[in-house]
Amino acid sequence: MHSLYIHIPFCLKRCIYCDFVSTIYDDSKASAYVEALKHEISGITKKSSLATLFIGGGTPTAISTELLSGFFKHVFDHFKFNDNYEASIEANPCTLNPEKLLTIHDAGINRISMGVQSFNSNELSFLSRIHSSHEAEHAIHMAKEAGFNNVGIDLIYGIPGQSLESWKKTLEKTVSLKPEHISTYELTVETGTELDGLLNAKQCPSKERPLSTPVLLSDEMIVEMYEYAIYYLTSQGFIHYEISNFARPGYECRHNLNYWDRGEYIGAGLGAHSFLHGKRFHNTDSLDRYLTSVQNNATAVENSEDITCDSALSEAIFLGLRKIGGINIESLSRRYNVNILSSYGSEIKELSEAGLIELTTSNCSYETDLKLTSKGLVLSNEVFLKFI
Repeated sequence: MHSLYIHIPFCLKRCIYCDFVSTIYDDSKASAYVEALKHEISGITKKSSLATLFIGGGTPTAISTELLSGFFKHVFDHFKFNDNYEASIEANPCTLNPEKLLTIHDAGINRISMGVQSFNSNELSFLSRIHSSHEAEHAIHMAKEAGFNNVGIDLIYGIPGQSLESWKKTLEKTVSLKPEHISTYELTVETGTELDGLLNAKQCPSKERPLSTPVLLSDEMIVEMYEYAIYYLTSQGFIHYEISNFARPGYECRHNLNYWDRGEYIGAGLGAHSFLHGKRFHNTDSLDRYLTSVQNNATAVENSEDITCDSALSEAIFLGLRKIGGINIESLSRRYNVNILSSYGSEIKELSEAGLIELTTSNCSYETDLKLTSKGLVLSNEVFLKFI
């Protein structure tokens, strides 16, 4: 195990589109949760040093500076880290101040990912974000002043009421703040979210959200926004290294690359997932059950699954195809002791003829890479389904 994910589920307010494991912040619950999390982490065997750490949520920075300080000390006391480790934390701009940022940085966290989503006030309001465009910009400046030299900004496109011009302005503002990493995610409607309810009810609480009707953008507009992001960000020196992710050279998120390379990882906290020794398992999504289990020295794991050889290969292909560089056919065939071109020959032929994937041969190694085409990037889910 070389990667660790820690989940902190608390948020000051739930966003309209969110279906993550999260709950509204409460002081007493936050304190109890952090203590339980420390207890769970203490039980994780330290067989090797960590290469990456990712603290997500929820909003990890919603909890107090004091709680964060004690928690980080526990984590860094318990685990050994590689010399060039990457430790990331997700943050909401309005939960940050200079003291908290200094505490996070000085504790050993060296990468911060800001959930900005948009620099347009109407779009932020519609999404139920509790920060303003100005607060987001200020938070990014504060992070850099606190010593962070690896700052990421997360953005959303395809927001009802959003125009291509608005999206362009958000991208331009983002680049002007000189982040090292940018993630651009298409707004998706998850079952059971407030957004799902509003779309089904055909109504929008316009008193809180200036956009008059929550009508999703056309597929054509969403594709245009995605393609413009690729064009603009790569023209500004960012490497497009994964379907939704762009980075300055050398600042690709190593923790996420481990997921896409199907590396092992362990998760701690509410709803956290793990992948070890060919088995996937995850903790309970219930805060009360999690607290009770950990406090009673019982496992918080709710479900587990042994991954078959066929499933392992399937996962390796569709996860690897998320990367812009794709997968190396020969390397993957050796790793899983199977001829991929034979096992998935018909699928690869069909997708290739449809212009969704392409096979390229290296002049140096004479080995073959399989990757998504520009068209395949837009229709990636259709490609992945062929390998699942």
